[in-house]
Amino acid sequence: MKALILKDLYVILNQKNTLLTFIILFVIASFFLGDTGILLIFLTVLTITQINFTLTYDETSHWIRFVNTLPIEKSDIVKSKYILSLFLILCMVVIVFPIFLLTNTITKTFTMVNFISILSIFISGVLMMLSFVIPVTIKYGAQKARIFILALIFIPVIVINVISNGSFFHQLLEFLLLFGYIALIIAVVMFYLSYQLSVKFFEKKEY
Repeated sequence: MKALILKDLYVILNQKNTLLTFIILFVIASFFLGDTGILLIFLTVLTITQINFTLTYDETSHWIRFVNTLPIEKSDIVKSKYILSLFLILCMVVIVFPIFLLTNTITKTFTMVNFISILSIFISGVLMMLSFVIPVTIKYGAQKARIFILALIFIPVIVINVISNGSFFHQLLEFLLLFGYIALIIAVVMFYLSYQLSVKFFEKKEY
């Protein structure tokens, strides 16, 4: 299990220069604009795309064919992707939290309670999206899943931009803040069920 996760981390770290450049740019933008949400959105998209990238790498490099010859449970191969997802989400929180403290010291935009609620919503969103992305990618392959992922990421962004100027958006935000922790519980349940579904897809698929 540890070796599987390390392999995926090495795959991700091969892009370290590009990733670090974008992260630093968004950290600077968030700090000077006083809006941590910009960094949160970027890291959310980055987390989802990196998980898809590791799945794509496994498919195109025929890694799955190789690892299936090893004495490793298929459920462990799938589980490694879900553990990696949780690790990347943890990295997202580690990056965002100090930036929030710095920007909020200046802007006084959010209370700590509000920020924790917003953060829980973003974490819930990432978990829910990955709950769809991972099983869809395993079942239909990386190329077909890419279209699904683009829709999953950009449709909510477009909808938010459309409604953000109206009072409905503010009512929706208040609702989300109120039920942020409930959403997190739902997301965790979805994530677990997604893992079970992914294992079934992986066991039935021929590589």
